[in-house]
Amino acid sequence: MARVEVAREPGLALEAGDHDLVVGELGAQELERHARTFLVARGEDDPYGPLAERFLQAVAADGPHGCDYPRPIVIRFRVLGPVEPADLPGGKPRALFARLVLEPGRVVPADALVDALWAEPPASAHKVVQVYVSQLRKALGADAIETHAPGYLLRAEPGETDLGRFEQLAEEARRAREPARRTELLHEALELWRGPALAEFREEPFAEAAARRLAELRLHALEERLDAELELGEHASVVPELEALVADEPLRERPRAQLMLALYRSGRQAEALDRYREGRRLLVERLGIEPGPALQELERAILRQDAALAQPGGQPRMRGSIVCAVPELAPLVAPLGREVVLVGLVAEPAALHAETARLEALRREGTRTASFVSESPSADLARLAAEQDADLLLVGPIELEGLFEAAPCDVAVAVRPDLSFEPSAPILVPFGGGREEWAALELAAWLARAHALPLRLLGTEAAEGRRDASRLLASASLALQRFAGAAAEPVLVKPGAAGILGESGSVIVASLPAAELDATRAELAERTEAPLLLVHGGLRPSGLAPEQTLTRFSWSLSEARAAAPRP
Repeated sequence: MARVEVAREPGLALEAGDHDLVVGELGAQELERHARTFLVARGEDDPYGPLAERFLQAVAADGPHGCDYPRPIVIRFRVLGPVEPADLPGGKPRALFARLVLEPGRVVPADALVDALWAEPPASAHKVVQVYVSQLRKALGADAIETHAPGYLLRAEPGETDLGRFEQLAEEARRAREPARRTELLHEALELWRGPALAEFREEPFAEAAARRLAELRLHALEERLDAELELGEHASVVPELEALVADEPLRERPRAQLMLALYRSGRQAEALDRYREGRRLLVERLGIEPGPALQELERAILRQDAALAQPGGQPRMRGSIVCAVPELAPLVAPLGREVVLVGLVAEPAALHAETARLEALRREGTRTASFVSESPSADLARLAAEQDADLLLVGPIELEGLFEAAPCDVAVAVRPDLSFEPSAPILVPFGGGREEWAALELAAWLARAHALPLRLLGTEAAEGRRDASRLLASASLALQRFAGAAAEPVLVKPGAAGILGESGSVIVASLPAAELDATRAELAERTEAPLLLVHGGLRPSGLAPEQTLTRFSWSLSEARAAAPRP
């Protein structure tokens, strides 16, 4: 039986095909009454197609007790260390396999595979990729890799890869309340790592950014596990591990704060203060900025021997910052309740003095500034966002290649930094329920609440062969009210840029699935009179997005797709 997970957030509508199923909050009686019914993929549907495109039907559970117990999932493919299976063809066929494992169960376009394998592709690159796929099928089985336009799909559930299982465990730990349970889950997740990811492919174009992304995922999980162990009072036992981590990541403030706290609780106050002074010196020398407020407050708490520090969970909470490389939009993000790090990048040393003075004029309470010479803005900003434990990185129209893979947080691209923010109209969000769109919706809700502005969700009007998006927008509004404390007004518009631009707004916040703008997003950028933020979800899970979002809508901002008939 092919099982399909349904939306787990209570109150989210499930709009699939002609069914009108809603996943609601079920009490014990309702759960018992419906215990024998599960939602599964219909036989004629593609079991590896996008969830938003699949029809669902109810079937009776197997077994005499009305229970369909999940079968254990075996990890078949590994990339968190040397690639497995080990007996695959070497060279580029093996690299192609690793690239597919990064997105199991999803179609990877052939063009993306070509770019992943060659910095300068040969004229026959697409045919060579076909040969490599054929070689991999011989090693893995004919059905292991499927051909789906416009590319190829590795037939595997997320839990059948070590990366997918790692992400599942990390997400489960994020939702766990008890520190002991979080520690257990994160230990299991980190044990999946057998060495540096993708190290054997360092010469391949795709590997550097992908390896940085995976290393950041591991580092974040490690920090979360250390936090949980500190909550359990294991301060003495984690000191050696934290010393090594801080030595490897000297500019990263979160592990330094963890080390200071662990040392203090172990009766080593002087060493804890030494670690703070060392970190401050490095930040000032290398980046020209002071430590963040949380680290400074921790130092003050240690100096006054604050009693709260002696209790597990009593340390000041480290809240993520906003790294803003578009200083003109500082008024937009300043009220969001987070520390803002204004960043100025210059191409030549001669411009550094003027840029530093410009940022200093913009600095306000709760703001730090940093300016430096950069030959690779994307890499430098991603590194700074990681070091500052940022929740959001706001950039201008820079080269985005590699930024999304390397940044540890959500990235918002202000494609028109020349447009100033005027808080006089609603925040507009084109929304269709796709997983990649929840990061944009969360940021929009954050902005609307901070600026006391209305929030409007824009969905498509009804078209031939498809219903309008009003029920989807209502479900998204319910999720917003629960998780973000903000309501949203649903508005139905015509598909494409014209429908969005027909609404008046202070800022437009839309999703950005890939580094390149499609035609409609490019039209939005060209014609908009309000700031436009295009948001790409980062490595760390959004606090708002449901674990699974099943919807028949996938907002592409494209008239062509909106008008396409449904199967």
